[in-house]
Amino acid sequence: MSSARSARRLRVALFAVLAVVLVAAGAAGGYLARHAPEPKKFSQVSSDDCHTVLLDVPGNVVDRLVPRTHYVNAWQKVTRKKGAYSSMCALGADGKQALLVQVQQRDESAPLSKLGSGEGHGDTRKVPGFENGWSSDDSAAVAVPCTKGKKDGKGGDDGNTALHVQVRALAKQGQDVREDVVAVLKKAVSTNHTLACYAAPMEDGSAYD
Repeated sequence: MSSARSARRLRVALFAVLAVVLVAAGAAGGYLARHAPEPKKFSQVSSDDCHTVLLDVPGNVVDRLVPRTHYVNAWQKVTRKKGAYSSMCALGADGKQALLVQVQQRDESAPLSKLGSGEGHGDTRKVPGFENGWSSDDSAAVAVPCTKGKKDGKGGDDGNTALHVQVRALAKQGQDVREDVVAVLKKAVSTNHTLACYAAPMEDGSAYD
């Protein structure tokens, strides 16, 4: 009998302790919620904006494409190899992908990616100043002539390449940020066209971040 009473008292004591812990946790959670830091613009949180891809892109343009955030994750990789230059930049806000810029040197006859166009992305239009390109509300892509190859004398591929550049505002899908996306696209073309088509490549295909 005394053993049952002891067990009851122990349970009551444990419940009392648990109640105190829960109340304290709730109070702490409420305090943190009320005093949590406000999310900031990308440019206020990080200066890492993939310089090899987004060189000379105004900070306010990136701020409009990347949501306000508490922390930023940025990743870039550039591979310089003769005839196969590639560059990529990915920006994330609070752990979610926000902006993706991809640059790839491809055979001149390779089709341009349509990812980011069509249903759910608004009207597809031409990109002013480019013969081969398109833009949607949240994405854009162009292909520009890059290097000239030599005729093989057999009527086959002449080895010409084109630089494919694509920008996708993943965090703004379905929103009309076309003007900012195209602005990023044009800067990315300008920077990477020089590196891919005129600068001496690293013959070993070295990559750097």
